[in-house]
Amino acid sequence: MKVSKFTKSAVVAVAALSIAIVPNAFAGTTLAGGGATSVTNLVQACKSFYNTDTGDSFPYNSVGSGQGQKDLEGKKIDFAFSDSKHLTSQSGIALDASEIHIPAMVWPIGIMTNLNTSKAIALSPKTLGGIFSGKITRWNDPAIQADNNRTVTVTVYKKDSAGKIVKDATGKAVVLRTSSLVQKISMPNQPITVVYRLDSSGTTDNLTAALKALDPTNFTDAGKVFNALASTKAAIAADPIHFQSASGSALVASLAAKTKYSITYDETNFAKSAGLKLVQVINPNGDLVAATDDGAAAFVSTSVVADNGTVTLDYANKNPGVYPFTVVTYALALTNYGDAAKAAAVKKAIEYHAFTCTKKVADSGFITIDPTSTLGKKITSQLAKLGK
Repeated sequence: MKVSKFTKSAVVAVAALSIAIVPNAFAGTTLAGGGATSVTNLVQACKSFYNTDTGDSFPYNSVGSGQGQKDLEGKKIDFAFSDSKHLTSQSGIALDASEIHIPAMVWPIGIMTNLNTSKAIALSPKTLGGIFSGKITRWNDPAIQADNNRTVTVTVYKKDSAGKIVKDATGKAVVLRTSSLVQKISMPNQPITVVYRLDSSGTTDNLTAALKALDPTNFTDAGKVFNALASTKAAIAADPIHFQSASGSALVASLAAKTKYSITYDETNFAKSAGLKLVQVINPNGDLVAATDDGAAAFVSTSVVADNGTVTLDYANKNPGVYPFTVVTYALALTNYGDAAKAAAVKKAIEYHAFTCTKKVADSGFITIDPTSTLGKKITSQLAKLGK
């Protein structure tokens, strides 16, 4: 059979292309990761940067912190991202003795509403505790009206030339100035619908831990499953119409977007995509604080980081401008994989997502962690343990 010059050229071109592509396709290490849904948008947005810069990749199974912990226990994944500490087994399988916590990411939980108002409303932790426990059921409740008709303080931090918050010798964020703001918003006479996470969630765990610390009257307990708490399950059972649920961050935001006069909690970048408005929180110092990098960074700046990598958050601290509903997402990894190449790849993946991804992805909803900060140094020291 006669082969045309065009066909010959095409075959040569395809062969050359195959030679060029195949080595790169197998040059890196492919890992398996999974866990918290809160980091899904960041992981997916950073995926191509990570692959280009490192040659490695990992499919991320966004199943929630609780399931991610189970999957790590069962050796189904190489590492997990979890919005809560992993100190007890979730599956009945004993935790690997070489597992460690790496406080890899920090982000504010956004309290989001679906209301007909052009302004962001303000809510105190005590009022939020009343709403999420079912004690406050209407938007024109006196407590909500009081939060939105008062004079509050707004804090502005001092920043360096790179835009990072300047900290004093104790690690506390330096305040540049404060100003007073008169908040006056009329609230609608409508019932509140609470949209909550149905699945086991580190976001839920962190939100309820903060509410338990800040509003122990309404929240006597905290945990990963919202409707299993003593503080919430009676209200949910009594009014299933105004307590609705969905699994995972994306579906929670989607449900709230479809539900008029609803309130929910989620990772902040879901607010924009779902058309929800972020609430401004009145913190323990009486400041009006938005769910931003600055407020979250100020909140964790004085947190205690233990030798095992776990972080103790001081929800009741009265430092100016702190945002109390802040989460530390842990990377859960092993110091002994029995495979040096895999250990090196896991270390590289966590390090990249802790220090680099937020610089690559605009408006990620996560703070950029300075490697020279107290938290940054702890991340580095924990990463050094991998593969030993």
